[in-house]
Amino acid sequence: MILLYLLLIFVIFLLLAIILGFTFFVVDTFLDLPYVATKKEKVATIITLANIKPRQTVIDLGSGDGRLLFASAQKGARAIGYEINPYLVLFTRIKSKILKEKRVVVKKQSLWNANLKTADVIFVYGRGKTMKRFEDFVFKNAKKGARIIVNTDLTKPFPTKRPIKSEKGIYLYSVSQIY
Repeated sequence: MILLYLLLIFVIFLLLAIILGFTFFVVDTFLDLPYVATKKEKVATIITLANIKPRQTVIDLGSGDGRLLFASAQKGARAIGYEINPYLVLFTRIKSKILKEKRVVVKKQSLWNANLKTADVIFVYGRGKTMKRFEDFVFKNAKKGARIIVNTDLTKPFPTKRPIKSEKGIYLYSVSQIY
């Protein structure tokens, strides 16, 4: 009888996991920029190019599962993520609590409403159709001197800007002038 209850509980958890996964997929499908996790091997390159210093502020536009936020916090930065997918926000918040990482904050908010004025470093992951919009948004709203790190498969991520440096599909830009 106990074995039957354990099997029933297992089946219920399995069904809940399937429903949750399906819901996650459906929510993500309707977003302008669907979730694409930064490959673990690219995280080190991104963090190196960003040249993050302790007490700087890092903003991740579309922070996903928070892996760049946590990597930035390990460098001593205050890391703020903007993510609209409620499951990814919850995941990052739970991970932050488990790791007791107080420098990581994730906001359930559209990245297009992010306050970039405090950012020393801004992370962007985008696709072709959104890159011009990202370029306009970031360069109009970021403070002078902010470093922008773009992770993309595109060969020319920002259509009208030239990167300072690029490595392995990661591009470094700087807001050096008034847009």
